Amino acid sequence: MKREKIACNCKNITYGMIQDAIKNGGKSYEDVEKQLRFGTGCGKCKEFIHFLVRDLLEEMQEK
Repeated sequence: MKREKIACNCKNITYGMIQDAIKNGGKSYEDVEKQLRFGTGCGKCKEFIHFLVRDLLEEMQEK
């Protein structure tokens, strides 16, 4: 996954920022949303980021 790829255009949130939020204690979509404040512009990113966070959390549990 390219860390610099944009996940939320309105807030300029990257995949790497989402990964870091999880590594820094984000245990759920809601935790990551509170840390990064994405989805407060147009909201188009929310569904995608929800699935991304879910997949990243599952990946971390497998390690």
